[in-house]
Amino acid sequence: MYYQTPKISPCVKGLIIANAVVFVLQLLPFIGDTVTRYGAMMPWATFTQFQFWRLATYMFLHSPDMLFHILFNMLALWWFGMELEDIWGGRKFLTFYFICGIGAGLFSLFYLFIAPFVWVIGASGAVLGILTAYAHYYPTRQVLLFFVFPVKVRTLVIGYAIISVLLSLQSGPGGTAHLTHLGGILIAWLYLKFFPLVQFNVGRWLYNMKKKQGRRK
Repeated sequence: MYYQTPKISPCVKGLIIANAVVFVLQLLPFIGDTVTRYGAMMPWATFTQFQFWRLATYMFLHSPDMLFHILFNMLALWWFGMELEDIWGGRKFLTFYFICGIGAGLFSLFYLFIAPFVWVIGASGAVLGILTAYAHYYPTRQVLLFFVFPVKVRTLVIGYAIISVLLSLQSGPGGTAHLTHLGGILIAWLYLKFFPLVQFNVGRWLYNMKKKQGRRK
């Protein structure tokens, strides 16, 4: 069984603080509604009115009337994000976090056809991307599901992906944005599988180009 240490890495700490500050702003009278209205990832406003900033801001918003929403996301970010930041460094970790979050938001494009004015909020897409990366490095580590049932991290990610697919097909436009959750997992998986290969080929191409230029001189 694996237990996380109580320390907290700089980028994870910064993300948690940023989410907490925005959550407090959402609770304030007058200000809270404005923050949510202009920060939420509304498919119609984002993709037809070209308000693309929503793809980044939505992941710092959470349901003011559902405290467990932000608590679960931040707890998961703390549990699974710190070791990734130690492995990658802060810059790569933040890049990956935003790629997963924004990529998950792009999956909300499909809501244009069923619920164009729904508000999508929450860090779940980005956090599930972090969980997917953690499972990539530590697939057999066990965590306590619901703080009770031991389960391997890889099994947890696969199970969550399957549930997200099924619920996306069955549920209506309201409630949890299962497509966004699925998007975070898929974007993370694609990044981990193909980005190292792309990076290697681009690096080799740049090396060959410099080598050819050196010969011409």
